[in-house]
Amino acid sequence: MFLIAGIRLPAPMLEFFQQIQTFFPNREWEPEPFLFLPLVIMGETSDPDIMENLDAGLLSIQTSTPATLVHSGLDVVQQGERIILTAKILSAVCDHLSVKIRRQTQQAGLKVKRICNPLSVPLGTISTVPPEDVHNWLRIHHSLRAPEDEAYEFTLFSSWKNRETTDMALLADYAFTSGCIEPTHLL
Repeated sequence: MFLIAGIRLPAPMLEFFQQIQTFFPNREWEPEPFLFLPLVIMGETSDPDIMENLDAGLLSIQTSTPATLVHSGLDVVQQGERIILTAKILSAVCDHLSVKIRRQTQQAGLKVKRICNPLSVPLGTISTVPPEDVHNWLRIHHSLRAPEDEAYEFTLFSSWKNRETTDMALLADYAFTSGCIEPTHLL
């Protein structure tokens, strides 16, 4: 399975981004069916020992504060052959979490594919949309901002293919600040 660590978006932010997707003008704008903030693209494994070590390492990650998520605008990025509309997110704690998650992933025996930097939520694929249409849409919607919110846990997601796959399964949640409920364990 292909593993990705990320933040499940708080409800107000998730609803805001889902609302932005309704503004897509036609079928060429393909909305992402599962919205989350990816932090670390961990790679593939099905080895139970690696999964057990990864679970123990991720459980040990702590920060002194929750992660404040600030939506700072929209952007267009290229990932492989895909061109994607994203919502940029500012969060110093999430940047710090990414480094800690990468370190624990490497210690568990996985070769990390990449840290997702800058932080952004993929909203939709726009590979076939003419650049002028994208530019005009961004000009109209550039001032939209999701409400600021906080996250207290990160999630380990999996897919059966690769990072391009939109069929994501939740494996486990990991609280990273004290005072959160006990996380579910991977195994």
